[in-house]
Amino acid sequence: MPLDHGESRSLRLRQQLKHPVIDGDGHTQEYHPIFVEYLREVGGSKLTERYLKSRIGSSPWHHSTHDERAYRRLHRPPFWTMPAKNTLDLATAMLPDLFRARLDEIGVDFAVVYTSQLHMIRHRDDEIRRAGCRAVNIMNMDRFRNHADRMTPAA
Repeated sequence: MPLDHGESRSLRLRQQLKHPVIDGDGHTQEYHPIFVEYLREVGGSKLTERYLKSRIGSSPWHHSTHDERAYRRLHRPPFWTMPAKNTLDLATAMLPDLFRARLDEIGVDFAVVYTSQLHMIRHRDDEIRRAGCRAVNIMNMDRFRNHADRMTPAA
């Protein structure tokens, strides 16, 4: 049953199909403070503090003049990673239980879910990059463990 008002168009379309629908490009939005706790478990307190310091002002926007920003068309990073007009959709991306509950309404039988922490694979500090990727994988394994029959996080 849809969590919003009435049966969704996606669900009605899915009901007409005779094959499963697999979302090979689903996305999740991790809550950053929880990620930091996983990073602390994997890499320890000193590495986690280095990571947190590396995030402050890490965007080129922070180090550019107004003219450089305009010329390079740099965008200012948001204070919140995924602002959403529809808070139910934002919550769906953040909460695996809710994501799972809405799969039928969305019209999806199985979803491969990608992390919002992809920036970890580009971190310039080798030690932070390795620990960060490991922490993301462990965190998402834990977050999606109860939904393996309908969703799997991509490592």
